[in-house]
Amino acid sequence: MWNIRKIISKGDYDYALVPDHPKATKNGYVLLHRVIMENHLGRLLNDDEIVHHKDHNKKHNVIENIEVLNAREHNILHGQEQGRKMVLLKCPWCGVKFTRELNQTHLQKKSKLGCTCCCRTCRGKLSSQIQHHGLTHILENAISENILAYYTRYGDEDNSEETNL
Repeated sequence: MWNIRKIISKGDYDYALVPDHPKATKNGYVLLHRVIMENHLGRLLNDDEIVHHKDHNKKHNVIENIEVLNAREHNILHGQEQGRKMVLLKCPWCGVKFTRELNQTHLQKKSKLGCTCCCRTCRGKLSSQIQHHGLTHILENAISENILAYYTRYGDEDNSEETNL
C-alpha cells in the first residue's frame, strides 16, 4: 500500500518518508508505526485510532508489537498500568475511615477546612462548628489525623502498595 522511501529517527519516534500519504507532513514524513499498521490492515487509520506499542518502546515497530486502539481504550490501558493514587482518610467529624482518589481530596483541591470529610453532612457540621466556636484543640487534632495512608490501586483489583504516615 504505502512505499516507504526512507526512515529517520527524530525524538521518541521513527518516521517514514511517504510523500504521497494524505497525513504526511509538508516534508513528506509520517509516523512509521502508523504506516506499518496501515500497510498491515490495508487501509488508512482513522483519526481516532491510536497505534499502541505493547512493550512501550516507541521505536520497536514490528507488527507483533503494535496494536490499534481507540483513544478511550488507550487511556484505560495506560491508566491501569500507572495505577490510581489513593488516600486512606479518617473523617475529622465522625471518625469513619474511608478512601478517596488523591485528586478528590483537599490535597489536590482547595479547601478552607484543610481536610477531607467522608460526606457532605460531616463537612457541613464541621464547617458550622468551626464558624460558631472557632478551631478548637479537639478539632485541630481531628483534622491533623485526617490522612492515614497513601497507596496505589492498579486496574480494578485492590492490589495496592500502601504507605502509612
